[in-house]
Amino acid sequence: MTEKRRAVGPQKKGKKQTKAKASENKKEKQLREKIRTAEKESEILKDQLFRTAAELDNFRKRTEREISNIVRNANEKIIKDILSIIDDLERSLKSAPKRGKGRDFCKGFELIYQKLMRVLRDYGLEPMESIGKDFDVEQHDALLQVEREDIPSGVIVEEHEKGYLLNDKVVRHAKVIVNK
Repeated sequence: MTEKRRAVGPQKKGKKQTKAKASENKKEKQLREKIRTAEKESEILKDQLFRTAAELDNFRKRTEREISNIVRNANEKIIKDILSIIDDLERSLKSAPKRGKGRDFCKGFELIYQKLMRVLRDYGLEPMESIGKDFDVEQHDALLQVEREDIPSGVIVEEHEKGYLLNDKVVRHAKVIVNK
């Protein structure tokens, strides 16, 4: 009887081992599937992270650019208001006496005007040169057209009011007279 038991014993052990291996294989397959799922989720999360980082970087750059533009053009309104005063100063200087009693006063007045223009240039204001240049709708407003034989068509003959640029942006169009 012992012999039978011995013969049966190893067979039972073999079945247990086969069941254990099958169970292990099943667990292994489940673990491999979990690993694949986790790897896919990891790739999705990495992609989302890179996209979010890129969006954040773009937002930061756009915000810096907007703030830079705001700071750069913060003085635009006040400078626009000062332009009419500059026009008045220029007209006064043109009509100022070159000789006589008021000459010294006018000289001081001219120095003050030059100092004001220097300060405004430091803030980015530049007068436009128009006379002798081609008419450009982006920079000029045409008041009149005249016919002159000695000047090509479309060229600015006279400037009635100066135009100005603030940091390369037109803040006031020049009012000009153009040749037909």
